[in-house]
Amino acid sequence: MTATTSVFRARLHWRLVAGLRSWAQGSLSDQAAVELLASYANGRFIRPGCAWIRPCARPGWYWLDADALTNHADTLTGSERRMLLLAAALVGGDSWTQRRSTESRRRAESRRAVA
Repeated sequence: MTATTSVFRARLHWRLVAGLRSWAQGSLSDQAAVELLASYANGRFIRPGCAWIRPCARPGWYWLDADALTNHADTLTGSERRMLLLAAALVGGDSWTQRRSTESRRRAESRRAVA
Protein backbone atom coordinates (compact mmCIF):
# COMPACT_ATOMS: atom_id res chain seq x y z
CA MET A 1 0.00 0.00 0.00
CA THR A 2 1.43 3.35 -0.99
CA ALA A 3 1.45 6.46 1.15
CA THR A 4 -1.05 8.09 -1.21
CA THR A 5 -3.49 5.20 -0.74
CA SER A 6 -3.11 5.41 3.05
CA VAL A 7 -3.77 9.14 3.06
CA PHE A 8 -6.81 8.69 0.79
CA ARG A 9 -8.25 5.97 3.07
CA ALA A 10 -7.66 8.08 6.18
CA ARG A 11 -9.41 11.09 4.62
CA LEU A 12 -12.34 8.95 3.53
CA HIS A 13 -12.60 7.41 7.00
CA TRP A 14 -12.66 10.82 8.69
CA ARG A 15 -15.16 12.11 6.14
CA LEU A 16 -17.48 9.25 7.13
CA VAL A 17 -16.91 9.94 10.83
CA ALA A 18 -17.63 13.65 10.32
CA GLY A 19 -20.80 12.84 8.36
CA LEU A 20 -21.99 10.47 11.08
CA ARG A 21 -21.24 13.04 13.78
CA SER A 22 -23.24 15.66 11.88
CA TRP A 23 -26.20 13.29 11.66
CA ALA A 24 -25.98 12.28 15.34
CA GLN A 25 -25.80 15.83 16.65
CA GLY A 26 -28.68 16.49 19.04
CA SER A 27 -29.16 12.85 20.08
CA LEU A 28 -26.94 11.68 22.92
CA SER A 29 -27.53 8.00 22.18
CA ASP A 30 -26.73 8.42 18.46
CA GLN A 31 -23.62 10.43 19.35
CA ALA A 32 -22.52 7.70 21.75
CA ALA A 33 -22.97 5.03 19.06
CA VAL A 34 -20.93 7.02 16.53
CA GLU A 35 -18.12 7.67 19.04
CA LEU A 36 -18.12 4.02 20.11
CA LEU A 37 -17.69 2.88 16.51
CA ALA A 38 -15.12 5.59 15.78
CA SER A 39 -12.97 4.74 18.79
CA TYR A 40 -13.19 0.94 18.82
CA ALA A 41 -10.27 -0.85 17.11
CA ASN A 42 -9.03 2.32 15.41
CA GLY A 43 -12.44 2.88 13.83
CA ARG A 44 -12.40 -0.30 11.77
CA PHE A 45 -16.20 -0.44 11.79
CA ILE A 46 -16.45 2.92 10.05
CA ARG A 47 -15.25 2.45 6.50
CA PRO A 48 -16.67 2.59 2.99
CA GLY A 49 -18.82 -0.39 2.17
CA CYS A 50 -20.10 -1.04 5.69
CA ALA A 51 -23.75 -2.04 5.38
CA TRP A 52 -24.69 -0.07 8.52
CA ILE A 53 -23.42 3.29 7.22
CA ARG A 54 -26.09 4.79 4.99
CA PRO A 55 -25.93 8.09 3.10
CA CYS A 56 -28.39 10.78 4.15
CA ALA A 57 -30.31 12.97 1.75
CA ARG A 58 -28.09 15.80 2.97
CA PRO A 59 -24.73 15.64 1.11
CA GLY A 60 -21.81 14.55 3.27
CA TRP A 61 -24.03 13.18 6.04
CA TYR A 62 -24.45 9.51 6.94
CA TRP A 63 -26.66 7.61 9.38
CA LEU A 64 -26.30 4.31 11.23
CA ASP A 65 -28.65 1.44 10.46
CA ALA A 66 -29.31 -0.46 13.71
CA ASP A 67 -30.68 -3.53 11.89
CA ALA A 68 -27.57 -3.85 9.73
CA LEU A 69 -25.35 -3.45 12.84
CA THR A 70 -27.27 -6.24 14.56
CA ASN A 71 -27.08 -8.50 11.51
CA HIS A 72 -23.32 -8.06 11.27
CA ALA A 73 -22.91 -8.58 15.01
CA ASP A 74 -24.52 -12.00 14.58
CA THR A 75 -21.52 -13.03 12.46
CA LEU A 76 -19.00 -12.05 15.15
CA THR A 77 -18.02 -13.21 18.62
CA GLY A 78 -16.59 -11.68 21.76
CA SER A 79 -16.02 -7.98 22.28
CA GLU A 80 -16.66 -7.07 18.64
CA ARG A 81 -20.12 -8.62 18.82
CA ARG A 82 -20.92 -6.90 22.13
CA MET A 83 -19.69 -3.54 20.85
CA LEU A 84 -21.80 -3.70 17.66
CA LEU A 85 -24.88 -4.80 19.62
CA LEU A 86 -24.36 -1.91 22.03
CA ALA A 87 -24.05 0.54 19.13
CA ALA A 88 -27.22 -0.92 17.58
CA ALA A 89 -29.10 -0.58 20.88
CA LEU A 90 -27.97 3.04 21.20
CA VAL A 91 -29.12 3.90 17.68
CA GLY A 92 -32.26 1.79 17.52
CA GLY A 93 -33.39 2.22 21.10
CA ASP A 94 -33.18 -0.61 23.57
CA SER A 95 -36.37 -2.64 23.14
CA TRP A 96 -36.12 -3.99 26.70
CA THR A 97 -36.20 -0.47 28.12
CA GLN A 98 -39.06 0.53 25.83
CA ARG A 99 -41.02 -2.61 26.73
CA ARG A 100 -40.41 -2.05 30.44
CA SER A 101 -41.65 1.55 30.34
CA THR A 102 -44.76 0.47 28.42
CA GLU A 103 -45.49 -2.26 30.97
CA SER A 104 -44.98 0.18 33.84
CA ARG A 105 -47.38 2.65 32.24
CA ARG A 106 -49.99 -0.10 31.81
CA ARG A 107 -49.65 -1.09 35.48
CA ALA A 108 -50.06 2.53 36.56
CA GLU A 109 -53.16 2.90 34.37
CA SER A 110 -54.69 -0.31 35.71
CA ARG A 111 -54.07 0.85 39.29
CA ARG A 112 -55.81 4.13 38.52
CA ALA A 113 -58.77 2.29 37.05
CA VAL A 114 -59.09 0.12 40.20
CA ALA A 115 -58.81 3.06 42.62
